[in-house]
Amino acid sequence: MMTQFAQLYPYGLIRYTQTSFLELVTDTEVHRIDFVGKLTWRLQRGTHGPLSFHHDHPMLSALHIPLTTLMARATPDSLPQAPALLHAIRQELYTHQDKWYDFYANSWTRCWQHLSHYNIRPDLTRTGGIILNQVPIPIAQAVAAICSRYDVDIYYLPPPELASPPPPASPFELLLIGQNYVIAREFIVSTLYGNPSAKLPPRFLKKSR
Repeated sequence: MMTQFAQLYPYGLIRYTQTSFLELVTDTEVHRIDFVGKLTWRLQRGTHGPLSFHHDHPMLSALHIPLTTLMARATPDSLPQAPALLHAIRQELYTHQDKWYDFYANSWTRCWQHLSHYNIRPDLTRTGGIILNQVPIPIAQAVAAICSRYDVDIYYLPPPELASPPPPASPFELLLIGQNYVIAREFIVSTLYGNPSAKLPPRFLKKSR
C-alpha cells in the first residue's frame, strides 16, 4: 500500500508529527501515516521533499551489519609509537563513511565514534584493551592491519568467522520524505481530508519535468 501511495503522491509536506504518526500534506489531500513498531526516525515539521518508500535500502541493510570488537592483547612490551599509531588509525577511520544502527544507543553511528583512543598509549600492549568497540568487521580488519605494522598484537571479540550473518531481509520498512525518515515494521496511511489549497498551484511542491 505504501509503495502505491508514494507513487501517487511523489512530494509532501510534513505538517505535524507525534511519536506514533505524522500528518502529510500532498498536492490534493492531507494524510495521516501511523508507524507500527517504529525503530528510529528523524522528522521535522514544516519540511517538504520527495516521498519514497523502501523494503530494500542501504539504511535497512545497515541495521544488521555483523560487528566485532578489536582488542589489543596484553604483553610485557611497551608501545613507544602510540601517538603515531593513534594518528594512523584516525586517518584510516575517516576514510570510511560506513554508518550503521547502534541498538544499544538507539542511534545511527559512525566508525570513529567507537575508537577507544584513551587506550592507545605507550603501555597499551602491556595492559591490553579495546581499540575499536563493536564496529563492522571490514573496518576492524583495516585497523588491525595498521596495528600489526606498529607491532600491536590484536584479536577480535567475536572472531569474524563466528559473527552472525545478517538476516536475508530486513523486518523493517523505510519511509523517506526529503531528508526526513522513519524506519518501522509497518506503516498505515489514511486520508484525513482534501487539501484546501488543491485548486491553487502548490507552493511547496517541486514539479517533475
